[in-house]
Amino acid sequence: MAIVRTEAFVFKSFRYGETSLIVRLLTRDRGVVPVIAKGARSPKSRLGATLGPFRRLGVTYYDKPGREIQTLVDVELLAGHPGVAASLERLEAAGAWFRFLRRAIPEGMPAGSIYALAASALARLEQTPIGRVRRWEAYHRAAAGRMLGLAPRLDACATCSRELPEEGMAMSIEDGGVLCGACGAARPGATPLDNRAYALLQLYHHPDYTLVATLEDRVEAESRIQEMVRRFVAYHADLGHADAPNGSR
Repeated sequence: MAIVRTEAFVFKSFRYGETSLIVRLLTRDRGVVPVIAKGARSPKSRLGATLGPFRRLGVTYYDKPGREIQTLVDVELLAGHPGVAASLERLEAAGAWFRFLRRAIPEGMPAGSIYALAASALARLEQTPIGRVRRWEAYHRAAAGRMLGLAPRLDACATCSRELPEEGMAMSIEDGGVLCGACGAARPGATPLDNRAYALLQLYHHPDYTLVATLEDRVEAESRIQEMVRRFVAYHADLGHADAPNGSR
């Protein structure tokens, strides 16, 4: 049995027995790890007082090979992100994004890059104006999708690999990206993209978040691009409609 010390976010928790919790952690070093927090629901438990959503935690647990659920022995608060919990809009956006991560990350997959994304994303969310929260959620959904190998092809036609034209492009979620005019015309259900929408789609998939964060409010076609991002990662992560955020079903 080894003692593991790492950082983590709480993905999900549920009651176990009279006083304990089963907690699924997104850890910095070992991906998703389920642990039992014994006595965490007791009124005086420090574990229960510290474990909570959208908090960056330092955790210590016993790791026993072959055991499905490890034993949490200590937890400390590293960053509480009170600005997320203080706003219903930010809280809902963070909840939708964490539900997506919880469903999309395969069990046993190393998730250090996604953990780092979560740490920076929650810090950004605290500073995000309420009117731009949906932009934050859609961008970080695309960023996590990119780390999971779920990014659309945007540099050339997703079906024939030809250079994309200046006009006549279309987005096909099923085909995995943007199509040239000929392939788009042959694909029922492909969504036409003009140059402005295509440029905005590229920004939502750019590694520099500030390019999207500094856009003016009410950018033309932005809500359509946000929905396109959500549908794309949900489709390719095989999530169906169960992962749709509030108001987008």
